[in-house]
Amino acid sequence: MKYDSQYYILKENHESGEYMLGHTEGTDEGLFSLMSLRSISRRVLGPGKVKVYDGNTSNFFPCDYHETAEQLVSEKFRQVLAPFHLPGVDFYQTNIVNGDKIWSEHYYMHIWNHHKAIHHGRSEIDGTYVDDDFTLEVLSLDENVLDKIPLEKRLVFTLEEKPKFLFHETVVQALRDANLTGLSFQRVDSWSIGSAFE
Repeated sequence: MKYDSQYYILKENHESGEYMLGHTEGTDEGLFSLMSLRSISRRVLGPGKVKVYDGNTSNFFPCDYHETAEQLVSEKFRQVLAPFHLPGVDFYQTNIVNGDKIWSEHYYMHIWNHHKAIHHGRSEIDGTYVDDDFTLEVLSLDENVLDKIPLEKRLVFTLEEKPKFLFHETVVQALRDANLTGLSFQRVDSWSIGSAFE
């Protein structure tokens, strides 16, 4: 359980949650593979393009973080992460379009550094771990797995079992110190399936 208090799940907050953004015509088709657990750099040949599908578009101004089906981050967010030299994390330039306004300093963040790190005894699921056919209800991280991975290789990663994006407390602190907009964090030991709707 020692890692449950060190890792956080990134979530959008009320600022970015007021809007729904998503891929629109003209986005590079390679970016439809952002949930892939391997690099997609050879597939992505051009920029992404998202638009605001829901929310008061007349008041829209991009936040530093927007949760689409993937994670959309600002240049400022990307610069906070740069000093960590995160393995398995790529950024793909993406334009946010709202009517005749275009913001070009945003990126899809593709996290393909992944580890099979759910502790089967402490986590709670609905389903079976066989073929990862389950819904995660309560998460606990497996220290036997994470102890074998150097910290610099697990500062930011996805769970191989599910697309949960985990950020180590040192990265979270750097993001918090930067006063970024649109994001919040929930520590793993306080996360449950119900908290996703809070």
